[in-house]
Amino acid sequence: MNIDSRIAQTIVENLKNIIRHDINFFSPDGVMIASTDPARIGSRHDAARLAAAERCTIAVDTDSQFEGARHGINAPVMLGDDVVAVIGITGERAEVEPFGEVIRKMTEILIRENMDQVTRFDRRMMATNLIGLLGAQDHDRGLVEYLATTLGLDMKTPHRMAIGRCTQQDADHSGRDDIYDILSRHLANRADTVFAVSAQGFQLLLGERADDEDSNSGNGSNDDKQPLLDTLEAIRKDIEHALDRPISIGVGERALTADRCWRSYGQARTTVDWLRFTDQARVADYDSIGLGIVASAVDRDTAQRFVAQVFAGLSEQDIDHFHTTFEVYTRHNGSINRAANELFLHKNTLQNHLNAMARRTGYNPRDLADHDTLAMAFLLRSHLAFRAQ
Repeated sequence: MNIDSRIAQTIVENLKNIIRHDINFFSPDGVMIASTDPARIGSRHDAARLAAAERCTIAVDTDSQFEGARHGINAPVMLGDDVVAVIGITGERAEVEPFGEVIRKMTEILIRENMDQVTRFDRRMMATNLIGLLGAQDHDRGLVEYLATTLGLDMKTPHRMAIGRCTQQDADHSGRDDIYDILSRHLANRADTVFAVSAQGFQLLLGERADDEDSNSGNGSNDDKQPLLDTLEAIRKDIEHALDRPISIGVGERALTADRCWRSYGQARTTVDWLRFTDQARVADYDSIGLGIVASAVDRDTAQRFVAQVFAGLSEQDIDHFHTTFEVYTRHNGSINRAANELFLHKNTLQNHLNAMARRTGYNPRDLADHDTLAMAFLLRSHLAFRAQ
C-alpha cells in the first residue's frame, strides 16, 4: 500500500516532538517521502530499502557503509505481514538505537489511525453518494450497485429513506460530528443501513429488519413500522439534546427495490418539510401528515393561481390581518365570544372583521364550504412562503 506523503509528514513531525532527532519516512523501495529535514525528501536510500527487504532494523554507523546515508537507524514498519514503510532516525547509533522499537511501533499505530480515518471518510463519502443517487428517479444503476456492494448493503431487501433537519427554519445546522456519533451508536447493529450528514441535516437509508416487516403487506403497516419509528425517536431526542435545538425526522414508505427508493426519499423530504412548516419537533411517516400530503402535492404555479384568485385585490397586509382573525375563529370552532376574547376585541368588532373578509374575498368564513376554500387558500399562501425560503 502507498502511504500519502501528507500523512507521512504529519507522522514524522509528531515523532520528532518526542525524541528531538530528525525523522525520515521511506517507501518500501527506499524513497524518502517525508522528513523533518525537508531538503532530503525525494532522495533514495539503500539502507531503508535493505531494511524493508530484510524486514529488520538496519543501522548506519560508518560514513562508507551506504552512499549518501547519514548515521542513524532504519526500521521496517509492518501492517500485518506487509512492510508498508521504513522509519529512520538520524543521529549517532548509540543515541538513537534505544528509540528504534518504540518509534517503529508508534509509526505503525499512527498509520493505522490514519488508515481508519481515511476508511471512515471514504465510507461516509460513498454513503452520501449512494443516498444522493437513490434519491433521484433516474440514476446510474451500475454505480448504485457498486457503492452498495462496497458498503456491504443488500439492496434487494426492503429499505426506507428518512431525513432529519432542525425544526426551526433559521436554526444553525452545525454539530455534524455529534450527529455522526449518535447515528453510529444507534444504528451500529442495524443491517443494510447507512447515513449521510450535511449542512442541511441528515439522511438515512434504513434496511428493514425481520421485526420491522409485515409479511402480509407489501408496504408495511403502522404496527410493523413502530420499532423503526421508536429507534428514530431515540435518535431524534439524542440529537436534540446534543445540539440544544428541536429536530424533526420524516420517514418515507418502504421501498422494495433500489429503483423505488426515490419515492421513499421524496416522501421523507415532504414529511420533514411539513413538520418544520407546522413547527413540530417529532418523528413522522408520510402517511401520518394528513393535509400535508395534499398541500405539498400542489405545484407552485397552481397554488399561486388559487391564492391569487381567492385574495384578488387585497394587499399582503390585509391578507395577514384576515389570516389572524380566521385562524383564531377556526381554532375556537366558530365561537365569536372565545375568539374575540383571544384577539382582545369586542365581539361586534370581530363580526365586522368576518363580514369584511366575506365581502372582500367573496367567501364567507361562517359558511362551511367557503370556510374550506379560505382555509386552503391561507394554508397554501403560508406554505408557498415556507417553500420559497
